[in-house]
Amino acid sequence: MNRKTILLITILLTGAAAAASAQQMPPPPGAHVPAAEELATVPGASAAQQAEVRKILLQRRDAEETLHASMRAQFDTLHAKERSEHERIEDQASAQLRKLLGDDGYRAYAEWTLAHRGPPHGMGPHGGPDGRPEHGGMRGPGGPERGPAMPPPPGVAPGHAPPNGDED
Repeated sequence: MNRKTILLITILLTGAAAAASAQQMPPPPGAHVPAAEELATVPGASAAQQAEVRKILLQRRDAEETLHASMRAQFDTLHAKERSEHERIEDQASAQLRKLLGDDGYRAYAEWTLAHRGPPHGMGPHGGPDGRPEHGGMRGPGGPERGPAMPPPPGVAPGHAPPNGDED
């Protein structure tokens, strides 16, 4: 991997971790700048040295805050770009499907897709918020003990793969 790829991955992971925490993170260890009274307790340091130490610690804190703000801005920019690329890909795929299937076929495909999509975010894999089945048990592929198999998309005979343009 090249450096740009590694940096991109690092920024995305850092941003994802920050977003996942959903709370204010404590300041980094170097962010605390001791008050003059605290520095006065440093053994053997003169008042001038204490003032210089405080000045250096303030500079370090400011540099770290600037770095953090810069990385956050880069992450936000990458996130916006990724979101717009996903939307572009989605729009392109929808246009291709609509062209292939026509308006009625596309509507039937969309209904079929929505009916076979997984549970909404925050829901368990079987319907309930805690993962337990709601209203009659589990559904999906797997046989009678797991419920009926999902029907094929419109225009595809059961047991056959949908056409993909690569027919021999």
